[in-house]
Amino acid sequence: MPSPTAQDIMARSEAILSPDTDIYVAMKQLLQRKLTGAPVVDEKKVLVGMLTERDCLKVLVGGAFEGLPSGTVSDYMTSPAESIAPTANLYDIVHKFLTRSYRKFPVVDESGAVVGQVSRRDTLIALESVKDNPRLYGTGDALPQGTGVDSAMRSARARK
Repeated sequence: MPSPTAQDIMARSEAILSPDTDIYVAMKQLLQRKLTGAPVVDEKKVLVGMLTERDCLKVLVGGAFEGLPSGTVSDYMTSPAESIAPTANLYDIVHKFLTRSYRKFPVVDESGAVVGQVSRRDTLIALESVKDNPRLYGTGDALPQGTGVDSAMRSARARK
């Protein structure tokens, strides 16, 4: 079975922010939707940055020294943002998560437009769902229904 791609596992309907959005409005959107971050796009929907929970904490730090801070998303976002292509395979996505501290990556097409987002959780769910992955489950092993990654890893270690 071929490895799933970013396009297969990405979320398509999460929040997208404008650089001109008030930072408090953006923070409220993230909190209401229980998101760890959102891509920031220009008027052509091209990725210009990423606003994360970590970026939002900078607002609080600014307030400690200057009173209640104000500003827009562009004042606090991480730019440039790292992204992945829709064709990136699961192993490339895992590698990127292991070598970066980000919790999610925007998925951008060849024109730079955001088409979705992939989170660590999306990646773990995809990894767990690949039941015939010989790296996780060995070859020819019949697994009971509902067996997950933890059980498979314990089983593989026990066979060594």
